[in-house]
Amino acid sequence: QTAERQPCLRLAQRLSKLQNKGWRPRRTIILCNWDAEEYGLIGSTEWVEENRAMLTSRTVAYLNVDVGVSGSGVDASATPQLDELLKQASKKVQNPDNGTESLYDLWMASDSSLIGRLGGGGSDYSAFVQHIGIPSVDMAIGSGYAVYHSLYDDFTWMEKYGDPMFRRHVAVASIWGLVALRLSDEEILPFNYSSYATELENGAVDINKRVLGMPVSLSPLHRSIKQFNRAVLKVDSELQALQTWKFWSPWRNNPLRVRDLNDRLMMTERAFTEWEGLSGRPWYKHMIYGPSLYNDYGAEVYPGADDAIQTAKKTNTSESWQSVQHEIHRIARVISQAALVLSGGLT
Repeated sequence: QTAERQPCLRLAQRLSKLQNKGWRPRRTIILCNWDAEEYGLIGSTEWVEENRAMLTSRTVAYLNVDVGVSGSGVDASATPQLDELLKQASKKVQNPDNGTESLYDLWMASDSSLIGRLGGGGSDYSAFVQHIGIPSVDMAIGSGYAVYHSLYDDFTWMEKYGDPMFRRHVAVASIWGLVALRLSDEEILPFNYSSYATELENGAVDINKRVLGMPVSLSPLHRSIKQFNRAVLKVDSELQALQTWKFWSPWRNNPLRVRDLNDRLMMTERAFTEWEGLSGRPWYKHMIYGPSLYNDYGAEVYPGADDAIQTAKKTNTSESWQSVQHEIHRIARVISQAALVLSGGLT
């Protein structure tokens, strides 16, 4: 499709020009163009499964562009530690429809000013986030258009109606490239886990409403979220110290300490996965974000608990509510695990 291939080719061209001027990224950038997305995400899924060992040990982030341009406005989704990076990058890109504004201004004025989450199963980020736990972003200008998946969904339509001057495609390539450059070049990964702590708390509030009056305790979940909050504060203080003493500090004399911090920032997302996967759906291993059992396109926070609660409300047996409690314990376990990774408790 023009909407995603054109920005990808433009990004490749820009990276090539930088290389010709002598630039080399601190971290490797891989550009991918997936086959068979409409047939069950086959291309991206098979590649992730085939390269699982390399990806889980070395990948910092995955940047997804599915339908890059489909109209006006900005539509962005991400795992929460990348929220702030997305906002910062959008402030540096010009609004393709108004040269006096930034893409961030357009975003904040649109109907989709909030950053969505990557729990749905309808695009190629699925294997990266939900199967092996890699921080990810999904970016687009516009959020749906009338000819999507029809015979009219082609270059001619895009050239005449969708984006006649291809300025929106340039904007997508620009924000895509800026995010990629910061992730590949900055000494310390530009991750901020504060949004993640808020997401975990909001998810717990939602579950509490749904199990009110039932024999289910959320105490393990609340304890683990508090533990994760403490880990976020700890790593934030480390990052603040690094910024304060940017040119002289123990960090400069100890590159292994920098490596340790980056490893913790990168691997925390992996810690939200469990090898056994969701109950009845073992391929989905992320315990925080995943598709609904009843709607593969629908994103759920705590998908395992959501599945169990929906089943328990249908059957209303003691065994079904025990299953809900079991899922709460599983979620609490991975959050505690992520807190240990982020705080350095496992190093």
